[in-house]
Amino acid sequence: MFFLIVIGMIFFTEYYIKGHMDRVRTLQEQRPLAKGRIILKKYYNYGTAGSLFRAYPKAVRFVHASALTFVSGVLCYVLPQRKAVSVKTGLSFLAGGGLSNLYDRMQKGYVVDYVSFGFGPKRFQKLVFNLADFFVFAGIFLCLFSYFKKEGHA
Repeated sequence: MFFLIVIGMIFFTEYYIKGHMDRVRTLQEQRPLAKGRIILKKYYNYGTAGSLFRAYPKAVRFVHASALTFVSGVLCYVLPQRKAVSVKTGLSFLAGGGLSNLYDRMQKGYVVDYVSFGFGPKRFQKLVFNLADFFVFAGIFLCLFSYFKKEGHA
């Protein structure tokens, strides 16, 4: 039950933040924070990371929904297991972040992103993220960590 609550918390937190960004920010507006290292700016992403495949919105929605279905299926499989806490946490992060972004894609046709960084390579600085993206990255990391940790003991 705890892991389902995590998914819901990620989804509803992002729902609120994205709605707030949509109401109070314009697409051109940028608000630097932390001496310009973090930048709040609203961006509509019609594709995948870095706006790749923006010309194929139906394919992006299909792949996104398929990946979320797979993650949810694996999560349902591992939930009853007593151990595997890091895997369940990682899959919950993936599901919550993925569900949030899929909801945007299905309802609006794009994902609302709102955080970029003012450091690192220029290519990195051009990317715009949202909280759901960070949960997806963290979920991938936790699942990979669990896999390689397990592999090391096999």
